[in-house]
Amino acid sequence: MPDWSALVHRHLASAHLDERRRREIGAELAAHIEDAYDGALRRGCTEAQAVACAMEQVPDWGALAVAVERSTDEDSIMTRQALTVLLPGTTMLLTAAAGLSLVVYAMPAERWLDPRWQVHAFAAGLTFLFYLVLGAIGAAWSRHVGGSPGERLAAGVFPLVLHLAVAGPAVGADMLYALSHGMRGQNLQINIIKMVLILLVGPGAALLLGGLPFARKSAGLDAR
Repeated sequence: MPDWSALVHRHLASAHLDERRRREIGAELAAHIEDAYDGALRRGCTEAQAVACAMEQVPDWGALAVAVERSTDEDSIMTRQALTVLLPGTTMLLTAAAGLSLVVYAMPAERWLDPRWQVHAFAAGLTFLFYLVLGAIGAAWSRHVGGSPGERLAAGVFPLVLHLAVAGPAVGADMLYALSHGMRGQNLQINIIKMVLILLVGPGAALLLGGLPFARKSAGLDAR
């Protein structure tokens, strides 16, 4: 009986794979070919016919090597992005959601209606600082696990997804409310601009500023 493992290894030698992945794919493919070979023998085929039947399982070894390499690259990219973008970014997004929920439920109603600009300025400053820290932590986390500058920045600004999800319905509801109360033209535009500034521009700028220092290339870390 042919050495199917050696045959598979020889035909897939051109594929750029790490040794662990090469062994896994080689063992699985060799077992599949051997099953076809054994099945042909059980059906009464000669040795030569059984070998031919087994080899028919892979009509184009070159195409298979390319497909295996491409599949491995795609898996590697997905795994990398999960570690460098999705994991830190989602964690910061959940932290932002928890922080906002805590503020909404803990803040007395009269505070939201306080006419003093100092109160609102103080709240805006704390919120900006909170998002600045979130952006920095997300980008630093991504850098720590080997993220590229772009991936670090994406992880840092990822919590903005939460605001994009909130901003659309909020702006739409605000427009309907304004229109139902007779607000038109410039006043309506100013109202929408305020909503966009509060829900998107402010948090986005804070996240970006927090993440930028960690998105720069570092000779020591990027060389790893």
